[in-house]
Amino acid sequence: MSYRIGSFNLKNLGQTAMGKEHPRDLSKIAEIIRKEDFDVVALQEVLSEGKALSLEQDMLKRSILYELGTKEWGFAWAHAESETDPRSEGYAFLWKKKRFRLPVAKLKDGTKRTFYPRICRLRRDLMTRKPYYARFVGRGGSYFEIRLLCVHTHFTDRDQRRQELDNLLKEVYPQVEDRIYYKGRPSYTIVLGDYNAELRRALNISGFYVADIETANRWGGKKIQTVQNEKTTLKRNFDNGGQDVDTSTCVGEGYANNYDHFSYDLERFSGIHIDVKRIDAVATYCGGDFETYFKTVSDHVPIIMTMSLK
Repeated sequence: MSYRIGSFNLKNLGQTAMGKEHPRDLSKIAEIIRKEDFDVVALQEVLSEGKALSLEQDMLKRSILYELGTKEWGFAWAHAESETDPRSEGYAFLWKKKRFRLPVAKLKDGTKRTFYPRICRLRRDLMTRKPYYARFVGRGGSYFEIRLLCVHTHFTDRDQRRQELDNLLKEVYPQVEDRIYYKGRPSYTIVLGDYNAELRRALNISGFYVADIETANRWGGKKIQTVQNEKTTLKRNFDNGGQDVDTSTCVGEGYANNYDHFSYDLERFSGIHIDVKRIDAVATYCGGDFETYFKTVSDHVPIIMTMSLK
């Protein structure tokens, strides 16, 4: 059975997007998520406690979750807990309830506890923005668990970004992957999101990259592969003041950087068919108009990983 896992940076999506005069098109974002048939999607740059995704009150615009359908989709949001980010940036997950559920553990006293998505508890020196960790169990008789680490690495000097990526792939990922919650249930751990780093290629001229394969030497030499080599960010001017607004502008057609990726353990995923691609959302949903997409949707297009599991 195939599962479609997505990642989508929503460019400072906050409560102001609910306003009538605000150009963000929440119904268009929901349309992309629905028509691309994501089973679960990790979202970055979600501000205002995720209200543009889940606010129940009557507003001039319906939130994304209500556009999708609250009976069909689950939702979770968390603050990224960055001490240097004035926007109070957060992450979110949306998932189809018919495909996935959150794990439930039965405790010794007979009570049950649901494992809700949560921010990873890390030392401050490991990552500026801590990953958002979720576990999903397949429905319909499937016996496996998917673990997702949603990330948005801090765009800072190259040395710090390099250290953060090393910590993410060589320290955080192996620890999450090796956790045992249920004996015998196979689990598959994936990092996904905005790495603010390009995948290393011969023609990569950005000067900052993440390698195709990183080795976690302290964790038995795990080989962590990073994939998705197409450009995903639109060309823009960086003049955002750091508030729940975005005054930056689109500066032309085409894409700028290859920043959005997936990473996984080569050995653990051996034998599993995986297909990864960029979704050409500008062409499909905005008729190829980059400026319209930039203003109404995001400065990123989503990416998707399709994986086949029993």
